[in-house]
Amino acid sequence: MKGYYSLYGRLLNKAQLYKGFKNVWKAKGAAGIDRQSLSDFASNLSDNLYQLLLELKTKQYQPQPVRRVEIPKEGGGVRLLGIPTVRNKVIQQTLNDLFSPIFEEQFHPSSFGYRPNRSCHDVINKATMFIRRYGRQHLVDMDLSKCFDKLDHELIISSIRKRVTDGSVLELLNLFLKSGVMVDGH
Repeated sequence: MKGYYSLYGRLLNKAQLYKGFKNVWKAKGAAGIDRQSLSDFASNLSDNLYQLLLELKTKQYQPQPVRRVEIPKEGGGVRLLGIPTVRNKVIQQTLNDLFSPIFEEQFHPSSFGYRPNRSCHDVINKATMFIRRYGRQHLVDMDLSKCFDKLDHELIISSIRKRVTDGSVLELLNLFLKSGVMVDGH
C-alpha cells in the first residue's frame, strides 16, 4: 500500500485553496460561529485566501469551533449539525480534494455517503438492482444517532496514518478534530 508523505506542500498553494473555495461556494451553506457568509468571504477572496495561505505556511492556522445547529427531524427529535466557518470549510475541502484520490479506492462500491460523484439516486438504483436481481424484499435505512459526535479521533488518525505519513497534515487534521463545538455562542 502506497504511503503519502508530502501533502502539506500541495496544500500551500493558492490555486489549490481557490479550487477548494469554488467547491465550497457550489455547496452553499450557512455561516459558522464568526457569522461570515460565503459572499462576505468572496468579496475579499484574494486577501482571504492569501491570509489562509500565510497561516498555513507559518503553521499559525487554528480551526475555529463549529456552530451547533439543531434541525428538526420528521419523526420527532432533532439532528445536530456542526457548521464550520468559511475559512475552515475552504481548508477542509482542499484537504478532501487531496485525500480523495488516496482513499477513494479503499471504499466499498456500495458505500455512498459523502462520496464524490455519488448521490441518493445512485443508492436507489443500487437498491432497485438488488431487489430485481436477487429478489430481495426488504431494505434497511439506518441513521446512526450522533455518529460523527462519537467517532474515535485516535482511530481516525491511526487509519489515515496508514496511508498519509505527512506529520504536518496529520497535525492539521488533529486540530480540526479537536476544534470543538459552540452552542449559543458558548
